[in-house]
Amino acid sequence: MPASDDLLELADLCASKLELDGALRHVPSFADAEEAWEDEYEELLLAIHEDELFAPVDIQRQEELVEQIAAALPEDRRALIVELADNHARHVWMQQEGAYHVGVAVGRRLRLRTPEA
Repeated sequence: MPASDDLLELADLCASKLELDGALRHVPSFADAEEAWEDEYEELLLAIHEDELFAPVDIQRQEELVEQIAAALPEDRRALIVELADNHARHVWMQQEGAYHVGVAVGRRLRLRTPEA
């Protein structure tokens, strides 16, 4: 199981790929930034999955299960399970996006601090 320092080291590899110097007017979205650090972020996620609390996620299997459940439901109820799965995906994405922005905000605040004399 990776330690916090290990995860921070992997996250630093991601952050090092972002261009945050100069006249930056906005921080890229998580989706845009993820493209810049795709391999490093995958390594970070794999390290997190080593923790017993975070089992690997198989999106394809999740979609298959939703389809199987929907097929077993009466016609007028099938849309409910699809809506539930879509809502869950949006919720997870929202939490990731929020965590990313909190991380960026903390990083910017730390970066802007002036050293005490």
